[in-house]
Amino acid sequence: MTPKERVLAAMRGEQLYPVPVDLYENGVHWELQSMLLRHFGLAEDDNEGLLEAFKACIRWGRPLYVGPPLEEFTSGVPVYPARKVMKDIWGTCGESVATYYDGIPRPLCSARTVADVDAHLWPDPDWFDYGRIGWLIDPPEAYLPMAEWAERNREYARLAGGWSPIFSRTMDLFGMETGLANVAENPAVIEATIAHIAEFLEEYYRRLARAGRGHFEILAWGDDFASQQGLLLRPAQWRNWFLPIWKRLFAIAHENGMKVAFHSCGAVRPLLGDLIDAGLDILENVQVQAVGMDPVELKREFGRHLTFYGGMDTQHILPRGTPEDVRREVRRLIDILGKDGRFILCTAHFLMDDVPVENTLAMYDEANTYGS
Repeated sequence: MTPKERVLAAMRGEQLYPVPVDLYENGVHWELQSMLLRHFGLAEDDNEGLLEAFKACIRWGRPLYVGPPLEEFTSGVPVYPARKVMKDIWGTCGESVATYYDGIPRPLCSARTVADVDAHLWPDPDWFDYGRIGWLIDPPEAYLPMAEWAERNREYARLAGGWSPIFSRTMDLFGMETGLANVAENPAVIEATIAHIAEFLEEYYRRLARAGRGHFEILAWGDDFASQQGLLLRPAQWRNWFLPIWKRLFAIAHENGMKVAFHSCGAVRPLLGDLIDAGLDILENVQVQAVGMDPVELKREFGRHLTFYGGMDTQHILPRGTPEDVRREVRRLIDILGKDGRFILCTAHFLMDDVPVENTLAMYDEANTYGS
């Protein structure tokens, strides 16, 4: 079976050994990446060679940005996957860093009225060339025509899209503290912000799906609305503000013959049923150490409807455990989440620089041989 056939078979509920694996969102933090490339004798920029070395089954892509030049932002915050911090199309640095760091631009931090929100420079779907596709760690010249990219990756499950948050983007724009205060005290500005983000995402994904019909199998989104302890919003509030939008977005994938993948970290279990009802096929990154995310319970409750992607702990076992600890956890996850298929083993987030090379190698070696 090709890697693509393995992924699609697992998603149908076929129990496979070894299970399909992936390199989380096709990237590794820079220092660890350099050490892994040297270990395999690969060139310093050979990310594809690294994917092949680990037998990653998925290739990720997104359309080429061709809009107004983006401003570089100098700061001391951690950077990945970018090598430098750039303001993104929203006027924040969410693509380069994250929602939660202080000291980065918050263009709506002073917004008090809906008119203030409307006056923000919102992105235009015309700022992307949907006929050219690459990945966010690729330079623009490495992006390929859609048909060429699809042919080059024909043996792999091909995924387009990625991080495309609504709640997290709202917090990026206001700042977490101001944003959550507005949720409670000034919901009108939050609702207006959500509406602008949703308007862009619907048109962006509609164009991407149409351009990619027949060229990729999975359309992906992502949003974080939970900590490791619980949700950041009341479930009823999330369902009122966000669930209708995700239903419309997920429908775009299914209307074009694609599966839906969705990234969400943390303790998201209370909303998994809602996301499944909205059309979710793959839950990406499955953080099993978060509250309520026990893999036995997840598999029992949602395993007939959902493919789990992720599972491997990047906070404790991978950075601090021994290679045998890593192998033991790989086997445990495969025994639980891989039973009756619907599991793609991967890390619960990016492989970061605190993970030893030997633990990374142990994870993929065990995953690619266990049960075979």
